[in-house]
Amino acid sequence: MLIAALLGLTQVSHAQESLSQTTISFYANGKPVGGMIFPIGGTVEFRAVSNNTESDDKRIRYADNVQGRLTPPAGQPIVFFGEDVVMSRESISAERARAVQDLVKMSASDQLYRGRDATGASLTDEDWRQQTAIDVANTKRLSEIVDTFGWPGLRFAGAASQTAFLVLQHSDNATQRKYLPLLRQAVERHDALGAQLALLEDRLRVAEGKPQLYGSQLVGEPLHFQPIEDEANVDARRRSIGLSSMAEYAKLFGLVYVPVTADRNSTPQP
Repeated sequence: MLIAALLGLTQVSHAQESLSQTTISFYANGKPVGGMIFPIGGTVEFRAVSNNTESDDKRIRYADNVQGRLTPPAGQPIVFFGEDVVMSRESISAERARAVQDLVKMSASDQLYRGRDATGASLTDEDWRQQTAIDVANTKRLSEIVDTFGWPGLRFAGAASQTAFLVLQHSDNATQRKYLPLLRQAVERHDALGAQLALLEDRLRVAEGKPQLYGSQLVGEPLHFQPIEDEANVDARRRSIGLSSMAEYAKLFGLVYVPVTADRNSTPQP
């Protein structure tokens, strides 16, 4: 009887419409704690059993001892379990689909020349002129997307949200200042990475001659941190947006960060 009852609750869900998107969300005590967003138009096979289910034409909620398996597009099956899992499917407008597709395309062009520079290759002045022209075009399209849909965070663009941030990082200061509040709001609602906010806000403050807030910016030989506002509380600010401590961050650059107190400055050592 138990097996039959559980099998009776088994659901198989497919997202087949070309302009739809499947999201799997995990909850704990009624609050979202994780999820997976699949590509627009991707076909996702989703099977699950649980003690309780609720469903309508857009979503299925599984609750109490959820066990299941999903197979993403062209992928291997993934087994999952939990106490509260929701599979939802959202219809996507053609305009939004184009916006996400354009962000995906920008990933390559944003690094077309810049990526070679990061590997140590020497770029000519003409290479940088070409990259700058690409940056201007990408910024124009990003502005169109943001002005239409708001900041393209994780829920809107999935992995391409990182490309949106990179394009903004490589735009002019006026554009960065314009969209910084939207990025900050996205971080607050857990729709963008705290590291993105730290990098953009600190970069803008340093460019304006102000001390940075999160300690993300380093400069000089030997390498050292740019001045930090209220440095005694920088780790608290970093924690508030999900970042590691300054000591851990400094290790990425081969530095030792000595936490500062209210009456002493920090001294990162090589």
